Amino acid sequence: MQLDMHFYGIYALARAAGIKPDSAYTIAYASQFVDDALDGEVSILANNTAVYPIITSHIPMDYKNTVLRDQWKVWVAFHFLPGNMSTARSFYDKMVCLKATESKPAAMILQHALSHKTKPFGLHLAGITAHVYADTFAHYGFVGLSCGWNKVKSESVTSRKSHSDRILKYIKEKFETFKIRIAGTFAQTVPVGHGAVATYPDRPYLKWQYLPEDGRGLVKRENPRDYLKACELLYGFFVEFLKDNAEHGTPDQRGWNSIKPTLENILSKEGKKEERIDQWREAISGNALFQATQKDKKVNYSEDLWQYYRISGHLEAQGSLDDCDASHFIHAAWRHRNYVLYELLPEVDIVAG
Repeated sequence: MQLDMHFYGIYALARAAGIKPDSAYTIAYASQFVDDALDGEVSILANNTAVYPIITSHIPMDYKNTVLRDQWKVWVAFHFLPGNMSTARSFYDKMVCLKATESKPAAMILQHALSHKTKPFGLHLAGITAHVYADTFAHYGFVGLSCGWNKVKSESVTSRKSHSDRILKYIKEKFETFKIRIAGTFAQTVPVGHGAVATYPDRPYLKWQYLPEDGRGLVKRENPRDYLKACELLYGFFVEFLKDNAEHGTPDQRGWNSIKPTLENILSKEGKKEERIDQWREAISGNALFQATQKDKKVNYSEDLWQYYRISGHLEAQGSLDDCDASHFIHAAWRHRNYVLYELLPEVDIVAG
């Protein structure tokens, strides 16, 4: 998934569930910042403590994508949550990301986030968890480690003909560019995640298909259906987040069915990322999902706001880090990653306990 879902979609769902604007913004920002927290430099603060950051993503051509330990810490923990499929016959079968509807680990990360919802980093952890959970509906069928499972016959990656000529042309051009720059070299030699199918899983409206190299047979995908289910379950997660947590809002009483038609319409609209973001903005400003405030109508994402270098300036200006979002994000991301790698995966017998 991309910015349209990880920030604007998550914000809209959180607000529709009853979460207050400021709290929804923090959740949504944390959700998107998982893709933008790329800085791993340790810095020393004025109070003689250090900021030891956490990297939650890599750019596609980063050499760290080839490092197995980094694949576990970044792609497995934050983007391709192992599904532990019941029919697994090998280790890599167990590592395949599955849709949350088929994945016990996905349910477990929700409960982990809810158990920390009243902590200072509770909103940030909810946003990180929302990112990982949402990604299971885009990244399912792929593994966050470099392995043969992820290899795909390039010529088989195609969109269904039901899409408009404009979009079919746009997607084909994007895919060809991606293959030249990355997939033709990097994604084949280091087959991590869904690099072999480029951004096909990230487009909400897209219906597409591909053929794995290992002979599993043709895989057909319907992103609008998968994304809608992700929205339904995330909406439910945000309603649960508010129970016994009135500081951040009151659970919505209208229910999922009141917003489902609008979401179906948004997710089915073809368009580039910026056009898809406009769809969310229009729905928010037009009160299609909830009664919008002025804050809602101005909601916007800027990836610079939580960059770790800002922690030093925040400490100098405020005297503490008690309300520093960048600091809270680090704590939440560490908590999530440690839980996934050292508690969840051992509990489901993927990692030796």
